[in-house]
Amino acid sequence: MRFTFLNSLSARLKFLTVVWVSAALASIIFTLLLSWRLEGSAAAINDAGSLRMQAYRLGLMLREQHNVEHIDRKIAQFDTTLQQLERGDPVRPLSLPDTPEVGRHMENLKAEWQHIKLQLQSAAHNRTGVEEKYLNQFVASIDDLVSAVEIVNSRHTYWLRLFQSGLMAMVLIGAGVMVVLLYLWIIRPMEELQNGVERIHDGKLGTQVPINDLAEFAQLDKGFNQMSKRLQQLYANLEHEVAEKTRDLADKNYTLQTLYSFSRFLNQTQTAAEAGTMFLEKIMRLIPARAGSIRLLDFRRHRMDLVAHQGLPDTLQNAEACQRLEDCFCGKTVQQSGWQPIHFDGPTGASVAMHTTGCEKSGFHYLQVFKIRYNHHDLGIMTLYFHEEYAFNTHTTHLLDSLCNLLGLVLTNIRLADESRQLAVLQERNLMAQGLHDSIAQTLTFLNLQVQMLESAMTAGNQEQMSENLQFIKDGVQECYEDVRELLLNFRTKISKKEFAEAVQTLTARFKQQTQTDIEVVWHGDGPNLSSEQQLQFIFILQESLSNIRKHAQATSVKVTLDNEHDFVMTITDNGNGFDTASLETLSGGHVGLNIMRERALRIHARLDLESQPGQYTQVRLTLPQEERILI
Repeated sequence: MRFTFLNSLSARLKFLTVVWVSAALASIIFTLLLSWRLEGSAAAINDAGSLRMQAYRLGLMLREQHNVEHIDRKIAQFDTTLQQLERGDPVRPLSLPDTPEVGRHMENLKAEWQHIKLQLQSAAHNRTGVEEKYLNQFVASIDDLVSAVEIVNSRHTYWLRLFQSGLMAMVLIGAGVMVVLLYLWIIRPMEELQNGVERIHDGKLGTQVPINDLAEFAQLDKGFNQMSKRLQQLYANLEHEVAEKTRDLADKNYTLQTLYSFSRFLNQTQTAAEAGTMFLEKIMRLIPARAGSIRLLDFRRHRMDLVAHQGLPDTLQNAEACQRLEDCFCGKTVQQSGWQPIHFDGPTGASVAMHTTGCEKSGFHYLQVFKIRYNHHDLGIMTLYFHEEYAFNTHTTHLLDSLCNLLGLVLTNIRLADESRQLAVLQERNLMAQGLHDSIAQTLTFLNLQVQMLESAMTAGNQEQMSENLQFIKDGVQECYEDVRELLLNFRTKISKKEFAEAVQTLTARFKQQTQTDIEVVWHGDGPNLSSEQQLQFIFILQESLSNIRKHAQATSVKVTLDNEHDFVMTITDNGNGFDTASLETLSGGHVGLNIMRERALRIHARLDLESQPGQYTQVRLTLPQEERILI
C-alpha cells in the first residue's frame, strides 16, 4: 500500500518525528514504571528484613522473661509491619511484586505468623521460652518471601537495563536514519539542483534535472526545468526577439516623431482650412494615396463640407452626392466605428453593390475613410483615394487614427478660439456702447435740451437767455469733443508687460494736461508682472476713473498708488466734491461708468471698492488677489 500523504517532505518529517517521539516516550514510561516497581520492591525487602529482626527480638525477650505488656506491644508492632507489607504504601513507595510466587510466600508467612503468634503470647504469660525450631522455621518463611521478591527485582532490573539499552540504541539508530534521510530527501535533491545551476552557468542551456518524488522539490524541479527550457528558447530566439523589439521601438519612435511634427505645425495654424490643408499635405507624404480630402460634418444640415483636398478631381470636389451624408459612401461610414475601407470591385468581390459612383468614374477603386474625432464626438472624416487596394498595417492604421484625433483637437481649439474672440468683441462692444451712452449720448441729450431752450428764447426775444443757452451749447460741444477724443485715444490703447508703467504715465500726463490738476503716481513693491489681459483692464479702469474725476469731481489733487506686493492693488484718490455712495443705488440702472469698471474688474477676478465722503474725497481701489495673478 502506498501512502500518498508521505509524498510531501513536511509530512514525512512530521511522521518520523511522531514515531520517534512516541517510541522515546514509551521507553521512558516503561523505565519509569520499572524503576518505581524496583523502588517499591526494595522497600518491601527492607520491611521483610525488619520482620526477621523483630522475630529474633521476640524470642530473645521471651528467654529473658521481659514484661508481658512490652512483649504484647512488640507483637502488635509485628502485626502492623506485616499488614503494611501486604497492603503496600504508594507514598514511600512500598509494594510487593504482583506475582503468584510472591503471593504464595506472603500467605504462608501470614499463616505461620498466626500459628507462632499464639505460642509467643502463651509463652509470655507462662514466662517460658519458645522452641527455637519454631522460630527458625518462621524466619525461614520470611527468608523465602525475601528471596521471591529479590528474584522479581532481578527480573525487573534486567528489563530496566534492556529498555535503557534500547533507548540508547534508538537514539543512535534514529540519528543515523535521520542523517541518511536528510541526505536522500534534502541534500541530494539540492545537489542535483546545484549541479543543474552550474551546468546552466557553463552555458548548457536546456539542462533538465530529474523530478523528485517529494512534492516541494518536485515543484522546484519542474520550475527549474521550465526556466532552463525558457532560457534555451530565449537564447535561441534572442536575435529574432531583439530585432522585433528594435523594430517595435523604431515604430514607436517614428510615431512619436510624427505626432510631434504634426502637433508643432498644426498649432501654428489659424483656420480650419489652413490646418486641414497642411495636415493633408503631410499625410500624402506618408501614404502613397492618389488623392485625399477632409470634410467637416454638420449633422444639423446632414452635410459634409469640404475644407481641404489634394489631387481630388473637380467632379468630386463639387459633386452634390459627396456633400450629403446619406448619399455618399464616405458619409455612411460615420455611423460605423473606426476606419472603414470602401471597395469598388464589381458585384463578385467584397464591394459596394450600388450604381457606378463618381469615385469609380474618376479611377478610384479603393478608399480608406478615417474619422476625425475629439472627446468621442465626430467632427469630420479624412478620405484617402487609391487606384487599387492598398494594404494598411496595424501600426500605420493606429498612427493615422492618432493623427486624425490630433487634428480633431486642433480644429476644436480653433473653433473655441474663434468663439472666444467673438465673445471678447461682443463684450468690448457692450462696454463701448455703455461708455458712449455715459459720455457722448448724455452730452448730446444736454445739447438737444439747450437747443430747444434756445429756440424758446429766440421766439420770446430773451437775449440774456439766448446768450446763456449759446454758452451752454459751446461748453457742451467742447465737452463732447473732449469725450470723443478721449474715447478714440482709449480705443487705440495697446500695451505689453514692459509698457504698463509707461501707459500709466501717459494717462496721468494726459489727464494733467487736460484738467490742469496735480496728479501723483506712486509705485510700491517689485512683485511679478500682470498678464496682458490684467494690465489692459487695469488701464481701462484707470481711464474711467480719471474721466469721472475730470467730469464730476472738480478736484485739485489726484494720487494714483500702485502696490505690487502679494496682491496687486491700484488706488485712485482725489480731493474733489465726493458724493453719497448710497445714492448710486437709487439711480435708474445705477451709474454707467461704475458698472463698466465693475464688469472689467469681474473679467480678471479682481475686487473693486468705492469709498467717498461728500465735499471731502473719493477713493477707488482695485485689488487683484495673489491667487488670480497669472504670469503669461
